[in-house]
Amino acid sequence: MKLLVILGSTATGKTDLGLMLAGKFNGELVSADSRQIYKGLDIGTGKYLSQKSKVKKQKYCWEVDGIRIWMYDMADPRRQYTVADYVKDADRIISDIAKRGKLPILVGGTGLYLKALLGGLPNLEIPIDKKLRKKLEKLSLNKLQEKLQELSHGRWQSLNESDKQNPRRLIRHIELTTMYGYMNTRKQHIGLARKFNVLKIGLSASREILYKRADERVLARIKQGMIDEAKILSLKRMRDLGLEYGVIADYLEGLPVGRQGKIKKENLTSVLQGKIHGYIRRQLTWFKKDLPAGRQERNVEWFDITTKEFPGNVEKLANAWYYHTDDSKN
Repeated sequence: MKLLVILGSTATGKTDLGLMLAGKFNGELVSADSRQIYKGLDIGTGKYLSQKSKVKKQKYCWEVDGIRIWMYDMADPRRQYTVADYVKDADRIISDIAKRGKLPILVGGTGLYLKALLGGLPNLEIPIDKKLRKKLEKLSLNKLQEKLQELSHGRWQSLNESDKQNPRRLIRHIELTTMYGYMNTRKQHIGLARKFNVLKIGLSASREILYKRADERVLARIKQGMIDEAKILSLKRMRDLGLEYGVIADYLEGLPVGRQGKIKKENLTSVLQGKIHGYIRRQLTWFKKDLPAGRQERNVEWFDITTKEFPGNVEKLANAWYYHTDDSKN
């Protein structure tokens, strides 16, 4: 069985490419985005909203010009949907696509989702300790960092910069260091790379190009009604989701942001754009360091989206891989 993966930072056109390849190779897309799984958050999460396309919303998927995009609208946005939830559902959907004789195309920029689904993670089935989390959520970022270093300096050293600056992930790592006994008793997700013949296509461009494309998206989403859409959530939940939603929460509550003072209507756009720029930098770091080729995974084939040869070269590579009959994982 074959599995095509299209990855890269935000604003690289992953979904557009996925839809094009799905049309050529009888495929269906599966989103690997940590926020597109939530119902009702269509604009802010960048679900496919092209006015030129015919979109039909179905259970757990959207159909765009006759091609399905799965893992949309999977969960209530007021409640957390975990990495373990994602892996369980995406594994089931990808297997079903393959069984129906179609090509599953995994598309996204959430590195942790991709890593967990393809390569497996040993901690997915460890339960959440609500009592511990309630205590940890009261701590500042610095306190969480200090606590994890005290508990396990090795685990702290293994984290990338994105994880070290993410309170939610730090809380999870603190939680895991206290639950090794439970961890060793659970059946773990081994990763789809052991079951599928995987081709990973990475999309890239210079930071300047990505920033410009992301800035244009922010402007478009504000115009489309992203702020009003976010109001279905509590301010706390907006901050849990982070990025645009965290900024919108501060804007609605009138909170200060660094040295810029309170976010006002006139500077909201620039604050949002700056937040997305930071996210792009973290994504680039993640894909450079945290998605190496494993024993069962192919290397990522990277393509610069700004070159004229990009579409043709991607199609040529995918075509050779798709029609190659020596498929060792079937």
